Amino acid sequence: MKNTVDNILPPDDWRPFGEDARGAPRPITRSEGLSAQVQREIERLVLAGELLPGERLNEYALAETLAVSRAPVREATRALVQMGLLSNIPGRGVFVREMSDREIAENYDIRALLTGLMCERAAHRRSETEVIELTSLVAQMDQAVDGGDIPLYYEINLTFHRRIGEIADHGSARRIYDDLIRATHALRRSLSDPGLTNSEHAVIVDAIGRRDSDTAKALGEGHVLNGKKRWLASMADARPAYD
Repeated sequence: MKNTVDNILPPDDWRPFGEDARGAPRPITRSEGLSAQVQREIERLVLAGELLPGERLNEYALAETLAVSRAPVREATRALVQMGLLSNIPGRGVFVREMSDREIAENYDIRALLTGLMCERAAHRRSETEVIELTSLVAQMDQAVDGGDIPLYYEINLTFHRRIGEIADHGSARRIYDDLIRATHALRRSLSDPGLTNSEHAVIVDAIGRRDSDTAKALGEGHVLNGKKRWLASMADARPAYD
């Protein structure tokens, strides 16, 4: 199990310090609060899959790699524990949080409602430029699938849903949705069926472009619930068969 933060592949949209290329983390600068920067960096490591569910955070390694003392690392991990991204196990340390099956199922249910709401609002509020942008993101995801670059597909997928949330302009929905995404990112990576999910993205964009808010809402909600069905199917396939 890894306890270091080497060989990081940071996605563009979660890059906290504006890196232009993928690579190892850079030392923290002092342009803002250290703990806030460290918090974003740890969050990015989890979202990038460099820190996996159940993995213990190595406080010393993080502090050394980011060129900070252990104090801002501790403060950042406390904040992320409160956010639910990390878990603090007394006597053992801080770990990337693992979710129970019930928590995962409930996460899908709430995220479906929020996605439907944001797609509905996006259909009302979108500009032509924003529709073009969403269409371009769908095309980029198709290219990533064709090229077999599933990590890239996942990162563009995050951007796609983030942009819909921004277009919808519902602060509370976006805030809760982002927390739910953080909690299930590793699961969604492993269960991704990119060709199928991106076809669902395309019809959502079509409804948003036509300002068909009712259809956009139904498609957005169904998109997440379809993901839940795929997760449930994978759980059933993984269960051992008994005579």
